[in-house]
Amino acid sequence: MKNKLLFLLLLSAALAHAQDEFYYYHGNQIPLFSISNRVVCLTDPNTDTSFLNGLTPVETIADTACSIKVLEIPSAMSRSQLGTIAQRNGVNANLQNCFLTEANDTLCPTGYINVKLNASSDYPLLRTFAIRYDCAVAGHNRFMPLWYTIRVQEETTLGSVEIANALYETGLFAAVTPCFWFDPLEISYDPNVYDQWNLYNPTYEGIDISASKAWDYATGHGVKIAVIDQGVELTHADLAANIYPLSYDAYTDSSPSGLYGDHGTHCAGIAAAVRNNNVQIAGVAPDAQIMSVSALNGPTSNGMLVMSDAINWAWKNGADILSCSWSCRNRNELIENAIDSAVCRGRQGKGCIFVKSAGNTGDSITFPGGYSEDVIAVGNLTSAGIINDGSCHGPNLLVCAPGTDILSTVLNDAIDYNTGTSMACPHVSGVAALILERNPNLTAQQVRAIMASNAKKVGPLSYDTVKAYGTWNEYYGYGLIDAYQSIINTPRN
Repeated sequence: MKNKLLFLLLLSAALAHAQDEFYYYHGNQIPLFSISNRVVCLTDPNTDTSFLNGLTPVETIADTACSIKVLEIPSAMSRSQLGTIAQRNGVNANLQNCFLTEANDTLCPTGYINVKLNASSDYPLLRTFAIRYDCAVAGHNRFMPLWYTIRVQEETTLGSVEIANALYETGLFAAVTPCFWFDPLEISYDPNVYDQWNLYNPTYEGIDISASKAWDYATGHGVKIAVIDQGVELTHADLAANIYPLSYDAYTDSSPSGLYGDHGTHCAGIAAAVRNNNVQIAGVAPDAQIMSVSALNGPTSNGMLVMSDAINWAWKNGADILSCSWSCRNRNELIENAIDSAVCRGRQGKGCIFVKSAGNTGDSITFPGGYSEDVIAVGNLTSAGIINDGSCHGPNLLVCAPGTDILSTVLNDAIDYNTGTSMACPHVSGVAALILERNPNLTAQQVRAIMASNAKKVGPLSYDTVKAYGTWNEYYGYGLIDAYQSIINTPRN
């Protein structure tokens, strides 16, 4: 999932040395390159793992027989030193290297080895070698009866790759394959998707919205996102398939929507650009429908009325989510009343989800982002997991989302980068669409609670305030929006 440049950087920075291991595939040696700062730790599932204190678990691999954790260790610590620490704490821990392949896939051995016998009568031979290498026979494939699975024990000193190679090199088995955990997700088949750090961040692991995992469960199908902005290019190659048939121009009080700049098109692509169409990018909710509502066209004599009309038209015409990347210079009751109508009466009384950019002045959240708790105010996070200096903050900030150097759709079938809380806002709108596909009966308040309580705690600041959905601070809110955790923790119908 990373490009060739990243592979070269990893080789120069993270590998202990050149090709140091391999595994067999159809008799050929497949090169492996050890990653010096990552190990797999296998322990008994009931073992006290406090000896790992201070080490970062990159991944916990589900298994019923043992605890399998992928750990990031300090550069000054070796695998053998970690083993010594485990021994001092009375813990049996099998520690194994993680690897990169020549194709730049990360492979983490799980301690399991699949072995194919030459004949069913060779099973005693397999048991003999399993005992020799401190392994246990863990399974037998009932569909392919010559295949067995063995597992290294926690006290085993060798790694499963080494043992698999030794078994194959005896020449007594038809095939021997070590089992690896790896990230099997492909973001999409859109050519520019790997430039979307917001969806998958190869430089700062975990500093993204975990979209690809979430798409296994929901893609926004059947959910309507009203992008209240400068209008959306309805014929854009990467948006057209998701454009809702109804659109509105609040300036002219007519349909279709007008087009007064590319800001709305950029926001729409972040929220719901089509995925897997081999065109440009992917949106957060790639099967959601985009409802284009034009309400921004520079200074006007009664912009408040235009904006309130846009909000009211959207919820009255079936919008589930109102994505609003704009601000007003002054507070006013007209827009407040329109918001109240949307969040109370929209979606047949369940309430529309009203998402608002926090603002880019670096000060207090701009209106109406701080109007009420019904408004989801969103801050702008950089790819390094730090809040952007210009991102507004305050007591009504719910979450933060990627908003710096975000690639998305612009006019004339093009794509371009843009920065601001305007870009952060549609990420949250997209995640809300995923949640609503999963359970369309949720209220707006329940959707807010799910997103807030499942956010990632990122950034250098302490989350030292306890609020309704967990720990919070005024710059990051409850943290970085997490599509995957939000989805899997969404109650079903």
